[in-house]
Amino acid sequence: MRRTQYLSMSANAPLRLASLCAATYAALVMSGVVHHFQRTGSLRALVRGVSSPHLWVVVLVAAVVAFGLWKRYAWAWWLGIAAAGYQLFRILASYVQGPLFGQLPRASTMVSLVLLVAILALLFTRKARLGANR
Repeated sequence: MRRTQYLSMSANAPLRLASLCAATYAALVMSGVVHHFQRTGSLRALVRGVSSPHLWVVVLVAAVVAFGLWKRYAWAWWLGIAAAGYQLFRILASYVQGPLFGQLPRASTMVSLVLLVAILALLFTRKARLGANR
């Protein structure tokens, strides 16, 4: 009985870690707007950042993925793969096409990239695919 419990708990570990990474990514995205406001002091920048539909879509999708992966839903596995891959593509494409290509990205961008790669790496494990079975 104990061995079965241990195996089932270890099967949930990649999904739980990916869920935590998705929640951290959502918090990081929201904190970017607040950090920009603290740096500039511009209320207009805060309102424009908070009213951005793209920001809310990213945060909502990351929160839904985090919840779904924590509950081990199969649709969350697929949504997590698609969302993390898409965001990874968007960040890398804007970096390559932007004027800062060849320079080291900011720390927040590097943290975002690490979180997205971690989500993909955790979700592509066999345990995560088999664990997301609801």
